[in-house]
Amino acid sequence: MHRSFSAPSTPTPSRLRRRGIPATPPNSTARFSREDDWLFKRSPFRSLLPRLWDVLSVSPPRRQSPFSYNYSNSSIWASKQIDYTQLPPLDGEEGELIDDEACFFCPPVRAVTGIDILSLLPPELSLHILSLLLSPSLPDPHSPAPTILAGIADHAAEVGAALPALLACRSVSRNWARLANDNSVWRAAYVGRWGAPPRLPTSPIYHRPPMVPRNSSILDARMKKLPALPPGEGLVLAAPAPLALDWCKLYSARLELDRRWKGSSDWEPRATALAGHADSVYCLEFSRTHIVTGSRDRSVKVWGLSSGRLLGTFAGRHRGSVLCLKFELSETDVATGGLRGILVTGSSDCTVCVWDMWTDRAGDNVPVHGEVRAVLRGHGGGVLDLRIDERWIVSCSKDAAIRVWARDTLELHRTLRGHEGPVNAVGLQSGDYGADGREAGKGSASHSGRVVSASGDGKMILWDIASGERVRTFEGHDRGLACIEFKGDLIISGSNDCKIKIWSAATGACLRTLVGHEALVRALSFDPRSGRLVSASYDKSVRVWDLGTGRVLRVVRDSHTSHIFDVKFDARRIVSTSHDQKIVVLDFSSGLAVDPALLV
Repeated sequence: MHRSFSAPSTPTPSRLRRRGIPATPPNSTARFSREDDWLFKRSPFRSLLPRLWDVLSVSPPRRQSPFSYNYSNSSIWASKQIDYTQLPPLDGEEGELIDDEACFFCPPVRAVTGIDILSLLPPELSLHILSLLLSPSLPDPHSPAPTILAGIADHAAEVGAALPALLACRSVSRNWARLANDNSVWRAAYVGRWGAPPRLPTSPIYHRPPMVPRNSSILDARMKKLPALPPGEGLVLAAPAPLALDWCKLYSARLELDRRWKGSSDWEPRATALAGHADSVYCLEFSRTHIVTGSRDRSVKVWGLSSGRLLGTFAGRHRGSVLCLKFELSETDVATGGLRGILVTGSSDCTVCVWDMWTDRAGDNVPVHGEVRAVLRGHGGGVLDLRIDERWIVSCSKDAAIRVWARDTLELHRTLRGHEGPVNAVGLQSGDYGADGREAGKGSASHSGRVVSASGDGKMILWDIASGERVRTFEGHDRGLACIEFKGDLIISGSNDCKIKIWSAATGACLRTLVGHEALVRALSFDPRSGRLVSASYDKSVRVWDLGTGRVLRVVRDSHTSHIFDVKFDARRIVSTSHDQKIVVLDFSSGLAVDPALLV
């Protein structure tokens, strides 16, 4: 029997809706243009479409893919036009797509999840990665002056972002918090921001106890698994290990110390006055253990820095005021355990005295002795300033001359002349730099040292010690110069015009002018590592400057009652001398719960 077959009828929209199928399914003719619609009607596959939809409608449900769409509820197939400009932006974690097809996945697809890299790495490598995150580069003091100034500001920005980054790491997960809290990470954060402490204290409380403390390194905990050493082969610690310190606590204390320097609160440093001179105190120098001062009373006094006690008085050798001095007292005498060093003083009697200094035993508060080794003569006026390094002693005078003496033989090496007025200050750059301010051996010709002189004639001159030639003359101040600092390629000058100027030794350009003092700027002290500059003036004030930005951070007005002649500082304190016969120590570290010796 002959049977005739007819093509199945096209499902109506109502029939499709009863079966749970959209009335306008994907790839339907409703989405084509008129030309596409005409081509589709002529296609031989047109009759297969209804049957395919019937099969799809009765197929068993599939496992829902995390990347599949519910076409019946999705607005993608809605007749309303989608404004793609109004869609929320991507958050950057989807990856870079090659084409539009990368947006769709065919089920089944495994969901992509994040990978905790630090948890998969060995602890040593994870800690090293975090340490690199918290170790910004310190400004290179041998760079050109503009680079140094920019580096100071950049370093401040980098270290300001390091602490929030570390705190963010602590909040990621428990494992990240354990790594970020490790003592070695905080040590890297401290050293990257402030450099290594100058020395570790020898107090027993800093030695590591037998058990691993909470703040010790993760690496130390792993050492417990190693076999014990045979009897008699244990290590004897001559000094505590770096990780024996609580670096997180030390970081917190140093951060508070910096905040105090910036004057961001009502906190004021503790002032201590040292009295003992019978007249104006013209000059001072201090180290980690001692302060040495020179006075109009023709004496030199040595004080304990921590205690303020008078440890020695040297008098009877100068017949005039002691106007300037430099000293070094750090060499240990093996026989006695005491310290040995050198003291150089300049006086209004036109002489320079070279002293031997020593202590009879170890200790910071033991008596200090001094004896004149030689008297250097040759200046025709009072010796106003001097500098020393390992090779040279440089002095300047009212006679408008600069004299360079060999430190080992104390013989006169050269006399530099060129100023038309008294030379009030000198700066010395040791011979480990090249002609452009870089270290010798890095593509530049080395020199045996350079001197910059500041005169009452309003000029500064840069000299080469070896040749005695004038390298460059700096002009820019409106009146005579009173003080100078010369470190790396930076020259900082203070003048009777109440201004402070920063210069480049390599180019002679004036890079910045600091204005704020109301009288002659008498003394300057600069630390390239922190970018901090301290100035003292006849206006009875001491100012702290941020050299990276040129802003004044703090002004101290009530420490002295008369002209301030000299000022020096370190990370913890400012020491100044004045016509009021006092030496004032401003301590910024009082009340911090760490050993102050670590903050120098």
